[in-house]
Amino acid sequence: MKKILRAIIFLLAPSLFAGTFFSGETGLASSFVNKKSFALDPALVFSGFLGGQLAISKSFSVQGEFSIQTGDLYENGVTKEADAIFRLNELSGTFTQSFMGATHTLTLFKGCNESIGSQKFIIRRLGVEKYSSLLTESYLGQNGLSAYEVFGTGGSYSLTLRNLPASFGLVVSKNYENEEKNDDDAAQLNADLRFAMAGKFLTIDMLAGLGAPLYTKNSSNEDVVLLIDTLYLHSGADILIGNKYSTSSLFLQFAFDYFPVRKSDNSRDFDLNETHFIFEPRFKFGDARLNISIYNIPSKKIASAESVGKSFLIEDTFGLDMQMYAETMYKKHRNYTAGLHCMVGFEGKHFKDFGDSDFMDKMNVKFCPFTEIEADGGKVNVLLTANMNKFADSKPGAFKLHIGYKKEF
Repeated sequence: MKKILRAIIFLLAPSLFAGTFFSGETGLASSFVNKKSFALDPALVFSGFLGGQLAISKSFSVQGEFSIQTGDLYENGVTKEADAIFRLNELSGTFTQSFMGATHTLTLFKGCNESIGSQKFIIRRLGVEKYSSLLTESYLGQNGLSAYEVFGTGGSYSLTLRNLPASFGLVVSKNYENEEKNDDDAAQLNADLRFAMAGKFLTIDMLAGLGAPLYTKNSSNEDVVLLIDTLYLHSGADILIGNKYSTSSLFLQFAFDYFPVRKSDNSRDFDLNETHFIFEPRFKFGDARLNISIYNIPSKKIASAESVGKSFLIEDTFGLDMQMYAETMYKKHRNYTAGLHCMVGFEGKHFKDFGDSDFMDKMNVKFCPFTEIEADGGKVNVLLTANMNKFADSKPGAFKLHIGYKKEF
């Protein structure tokens, strides 16, 4: 961490006396959940974030995002015994220079950096509008639920062409996040290639690379200079066929990680259950929208989703969501969006489990009305999730109310 901060300060030192400009986004969200069915005993949780970019000059900038999430304030109180988690999601310094018919960008980062699903890479490099799924949107940060998270300490370089809407990049990072190697002390070195393009009817933001756990002991527990016995493949992409103005379009999102490649192991089965994918046809009828999403989310991703990456909608590992909504409605001098999610999810099940005898026993049916209203230069989001199965069985958590506010400045 200290090395990254020193590197950022070193990069920014020549421009400290230049004009500065700050832009960003902030938000606050609260969630109410009935802990006991049919009883007024809710859980109240608050979350907030602040993310932005400080432009020191035309060439130097610093990006950062911070978040905080509280425990149950209804039970523990606001001032006494109020648990809270503070997290630094991203800290990075970026140098940008244009020459030889392209824009060159060099970044040093700590934390998350332009993960697949956040679409930060293609937005920052090519200036496109965000085209992610409503399923993965979050009031709690700029990223939403990431398909593949670029996380750790490292650096990246990208080349963005002037005459073509395309960008190429290389990312090198180190982290300790590989759960498959069963060694918390072994760092993993990651090297990834990045590509993005924004055509009239095709938009792609993708990444592919290798991860190599770095060991200092062999199988006999003897010290070695460096040992790499396994490589892990990973990849992810956000793809939009068509555009937001098309009467029909198709959004695809996929990602996988920790797919091992060993010289001595020929059994390289690809586990679909651990693959993140969203298949989402989209239809437009004037101002009305209809999206039909089929999704598969790895269990560990749902279980470990933290405040900035948590989706209020996705609670099951496999399911279908039909989103019906009308956007850009105008009433009382305000624009607003209103709609409904009709969801069928299967807890702990995945695509390959479709024929299991207990597949339908894990089914959850949810109806989730939502609205987004402009207010004070920002947007207020209200989402109610109603789990019909829990309601019928008088189980807690049948109803959840989420209220969020985001504002750019």
